[in-house]
Amino acid sequence: MQGAVQWSLACVDAGSEFCPCYLGMTGECLVCSLLRGEDFCSCSWSGSCSYLNQRWSRGRIKERRKEEVEVEKEELTPGLISFRLRLEQELVRELNNPGSFLFLRPVGVPEAAALPVSVVDTEGREVWLVVVLAGPKTRLLSETDGKLVVHGPYYNGVLGLATLKSARAGTAVIVAGGVGQSTAVLVARQLIRGGNRVKACLAPGSAGRIYVAEKLRGLGVEVTEVKSMRTEGLPFLAQWLKEKPLVVFSGGPDSLHRAVMELVRKEDGDTELGCSQNSVICCGDGLCGSCVDFLADGRRVPKCKAQYRIAKGGSHGWLK
Repeated sequence: MQGAVQWSLACVDAGSEFCPCYLGMTGECLVCSLLRGEDFCSCSWSGSCSYLNQRWSRGRIKERRKEEVEVEKEELTPGLISFRLRLEQELVRELNNPGSFLFLRPVGVPEAAALPVSVVDTEGREVWLVVVLAGPKTRLLSETDGKLVVHGPYYNGVLGLATLKSARAGTAVIVAGGVGQSTAVLVARQLIRGGNRVKACLAPGSAGRIYVAEKLRGLGVEVTEVKSMRTEGLPFLAQWLKEKPLVVFSGGPDSLHRAVMELVRKEDGDTELGCSQNSVICCGDGLCGSCVDFLADGRRVPKCKAQYRIAKGGSHGWLK
């Protein structure tokens, strides 16, 4: 895919209570040139100075919460498990944003078994998550009975947060399939807060079931359900793009993101994109290396913390 790429690289934790993080302390901060050991400040101001945060913290890192909680488990379909947790109100408030996720693991298993799971929605003190059985970590979760260890909050389950938060008083479109549906509700809530009219096309995909349709309809989203995103959903999107939406959000595999991107580029170069994050994430703090990618200048970037905003009409190099 050719075209001039205009990147805006940010850190999802910059300016939050979790800044500075371990990357800032080890000279690998994503946004602060001074913390990387350079002589001059060349950051993109986020409303909070990571360099000063590091100095004021005196080398202390604020750890994310970790606790054992009761869980209500329900098998929605064979291989599709719903989890509902009751957490402290403060933590739930921090999870009520697009891209929020938690690490979950059964009590009594190693921390290496912790699995990042997107928050589908929150209500009161309840947090709803959905898991598709796909490997040993999800199998362990499915066998748990009573309690889980919860670690969070984490925020980078969605790319394009700046685009979603800046969309105002227009039309926005969500296409989501499989377990990518888990990102759709909080994305819709954000778009509705911006005064946008939201339309969604949903497909069961690998999950085997559409499980967020009623939640979205309850928010006032116009929902279209299809059996296959590729054969039925994408033609719907092509029609909706004629309305010149401000933003299109894709929740699903990278193959869906690519197909959506191609349609947007053909129909309307001004529509911006957001998408679910599909990198393999093991720690969430940029330390383990499982989600590291490289920029054109050779710099290592952990995708669990890096946010990209792609300029209108640019290519989208993060989709490989």
